[in-house]
Amino acid sequence: MTWKLSLFTVCAPWLPLPELAALASRQGLHGLDLTVRPHAFDPAKPFNFWGNNAATLDLARLGDLAVEARRALDQHQLSCPVLCSYLQASEVDAIRRVADAAKILGAPMVRVWTLGPRPGEARAQVAQAQREWQALAELAREYDLRFVLELHDRTITSSVSGALRLLDGLDPARVGVILDVANVANEGNEPLATGIDLLGPYLAHVQVKDITFTPAKTWNGIQGQFAPLGQGGIDWEHCLRLLRAAGYQGWLALEDFTRIERGPERIVDDAAWLRARIAVVDRVIPVAG
Repeated sequence: MTWKLSLFTVCAPWLPLPELAALASRQGLHGLDLTVRPHAFDPAKPFNFWGNNAATLDLARLGDLAVEARRALDQHQLSCPVLCSYLQASEVDAIRRVADAAKILGAPMVRVWTLGPRPGEARAQVAQAQREWQALAELAREYDLRFVLELHDRTITSSVSGALRLLDGLDPARVGVILDVANVANEGNEPLATGIDLLGPYLAHVQVKDITFTPAKTWNGIQGQFAPLGQGGIDWEHCLRLLRAAGYQGWLALEDFTRIERGPERIVDDAAWLRARIAVVDRVIPVAG
């Protein structure tokens, strides 16, 4: 079994979901990672990945929007592998609303955000998050889904080690980790092969984007910046080989925060680029089974 491909809607602000689903299907993608947050789209304003995105689901109207989104996905034979919220683990009532929407969408996973580190409070924040994720694991059992956190810079889970401090010992069928390779390269700074190995059954989803590094007055002397896929510093063929060797059979989600001026044509380019990288890996490491 090879990987299924999806598009994270936060990086595709130009089209409402019915049109975006049609485009994704035409490009051979298998799903959309749907974004949900408090949001009001204004077609009269410039498109923006986070601030004015035609495909983002507004949290306040999520119940109705989930029904409409499911209709658009079904029409084009697409899935929603993960419903991506920006809620903190402590926001249980709102998380329940997102979990209800995930059931409508048939989404097996819901992303929950993790805390931004506060100076001098990291240990206390980790302890708090450990308790909250224990509760989320129980809530996931109630809803028969999986709550996942993302490896993301400027959070207490910027690395695999940070994520496992929260999740280790919990049921990996109920909690897991979204591996964003570019985020880890930017801040997590752990060897990727080791990180994939350590995650084991907690590896739930993989996001595909690229970054370039420029000198900067930071703790390590560099600053990561978004780059078009294939034009940054991430060797994605190497990353895919590591995932294949580790037996990862989940989703690869396109997440490109560049060239917004290109419009939906950029999705066409990104999908073709990722398929080409996979084809190279398939020749080197054939798909098992």
